[in-house]
Amino acid sequence: MSLIPQFVAQRAAFEEAYQTGQWHLLSGFFADDLVYEVLNMPFHCRLEGRAAVISGLQRSVERFDQLCRRTVGIGAVIREEGANVLVNSGIRFERDDAPPIEVRLWEIATYHEGKIRRLMDIYDAPDHDRFAEWMAEWGEGLDPSYA
Repeated sequence: MSLIPQFVAQRAAFEEAYQTGQWHLLSGFFADDLVYEVLNMPFHCRLEGRAAVISGLQRSVERFDQLCRRTVGIGAVIREEGANVLVNSGIRFERDDAPPIEVRLWEIATYHEGKIRRLMDIYDAPDHDRFAEWMAEWGEGLDPSYA
């Protein structure tokens, strides 16, 4: 049975939480011992445990994403390999008079017993410096960090 529908359902729950603030909606998709890593960004991190991950997602969304206009899923490609769902896509953020910043990443969700046990966001190589420069110039009042 394909894991992609489960992943799509989790993404839909994330978007609902994004809109409503009901972050508990994500709990059923994540294992208790979930590990989330963000790599190749100035705000890189490693969070351990479902509660810490959900809290980190909420923190980043409230202090960055929701203070910008966000476009997700640009050029998205989704694949499944074993217990992993891999998504490659772009995200664009726009804010006031700032030029838009668009980054690309691999999101990799590893499943165990029907729940995501490991989640990784790996940003493309040039995006680290471009994002840091954009934040330095245009990011006043924004904080994309998860912890």
